[in-house]
Amino acid sequence: MKAEALLNNIEQMNKILSENACLLYGAGRNAKAIVSYASKENYSIDGILVSEMYGNPCDIMGVPVCRMQEYKKNISDKVLIVSVREALHREIEEEITSLILKDVFFVTDKLLSKIIYKTADYELDSLEQLGRIERKLEEHENRMLRFVPKPCLEYMVLNILDHCNLRCKGCDHFACVADPYLVPYETIHRDLDRLSEIFHGDYIMQIAVMGGEPLLHPDLLKILADVRKHFPHTIIRLTTNGLLLLNQNDEFWRACRENNVTIVNTKYPINLKFDKMKEKADEESVKFQFFEGTGDHLIKKSFKKIINLKGNSNPTESFAKCHISNYGNFLMEGKFYGCPFSCQSYRIFNKKFDQNLRMTENDFLDIYKVKDMKEFFEFAARPKYYCRYCTGLSPLFDWTRSKKEISEWIDEEE
Repeated sequence: MKAEALLNNIEQMNKILSENACLLYGAGRNAKAIVSYASKENYSIDGILVSEMYGNPCDIMGVPVCRMQEYKKNISDKVLIVSVREALHREIEEEITSLILKDVFFVTDKLLSKIIYKTADYELDSLEQLGRIERKLEEHENRMLRFVPKPCLEYMVLNILDHCNLRCKGCDHFACVADPYLVPYETIHRDLDRLSEIFHGDYIMQIAVMGGEPLLHPDLLKILADVRKHFPHTIIRLTTNGLLLLNQNDEFWRACRENNVTIVNTKYPINLKFDKMKEKADEESVKFQFFEGTGDHLIKKSFKKIINLKGNSNPTESFAKCHISNYGNFLMEGKFYGCPFSCQSYRIFNKKFDQNLRMTENDFLDIYKVKDMKEFFEFAARPKYYCRYCTGLSPLFDWTRSKKEISEWIDEEE
């Protein structure tokens, strides 16, 4: 389907309806919505064509519906608007090739959804209610985009260690219950070499160096330099809880400055000198920001990633609802995962709580077996079998320290 034949937004639809004599193809819910919309906006539809018609000839809101093969009028001066779902576009395109028309346009699913919402007979008693409807539509569209491969990786976590010096309840990296473990520098260097080869030193927009608490890794400065060497144009984020930040020496600040690293600090409700951290970074000409959702007068809220121990969640539904699907990818020791939860629950949660969440070859990529970056983009947009263990996020709650209990990640009835 040629891109110029697709109607994607209301403005395009209005232009076509205002400048042309138009026919519709299809007499279902979508066509009814378009006729209703056109009527409300004072545009006219001359007729509706269908392949088959059951029963006697009819009309929709006064617009006659006719079998395509029986439509005798000269339509070389008319534009045909195809109102069926995108999955049927190719089939319909072949069917209407015999018609002599001025032009043909196919309405996208996205535009159909908007027109249906605009014409539905809602009893809107407030602008707030209309806003909820529009947000619901936007949420649906965003979920569908999660299944579309992107031309790059937007965000990837480079996991350099498992453990942490701050015990957060419900940590989705499971650092609060992890045994001390450092990924060897040699392994990280080799993985970065391989990633740079596949991605040509580009096509990853952000790399977050973290764990665990990254300031605990003795080779952190070498790692930061390595990331910058292999990905010269990528945003490098050093994500830290800040407990050790003001204890860092001049060599640390110089490494951050020279490698253009952004320090990202989460503002936990603990007794830390957050203002001093920002001031120090400014003095050292190092980029500094508070993690999304914290900073200024805001403080960290928490949630728990709810684990389905039975593994009977619908993986596709879980993937569609996930807030980081096709975004928050995770690299550790030569394996590329869709999210931190899958890798770390398998490695850490299983061991700590004697569970048996099982991983398959569908759930990660071996970066040494991948042929090109396209495989990464397609993998990131694909539901994983491991998603069957995920039931989504709990409501936000006040941050507190972990008691290292399994209840922090499961529903009580589990």
